[in-house]
Amino acid sequence: MNALWSDEFETVLRTHLPLLAQEEEVDPDAALARLGLDSLGTVGLLVELEETFAIVIPDESLNAETFATPRSLWGTVDQLAKAQVR
Repeated sequence: MNALWSDEFETVLRTHLPLLAQEEEVDPDAALARLGLDSLGTVGLLVELEETFAIVIPDESLNAETFATPRSLWGTVDQLAKAQVR
């Protein structure tokens, strides 16, 4: 697992990346599309992240930049999850 994000995030992310080998490390800056994340997978990933972290990803964050890389996606999820705790 990667030290940049939680184990839960990586577990959810991996289930939506069909081109990422199970033993392969998740590169924080890898293009999610190159790892097999398509539009349908993005919707599934979005729903699962919202359920797992008890967050709602706002419409303004539903863009290519947010879902570009694991790092960019985790940045959004982490920020929203921390805001929920307050």
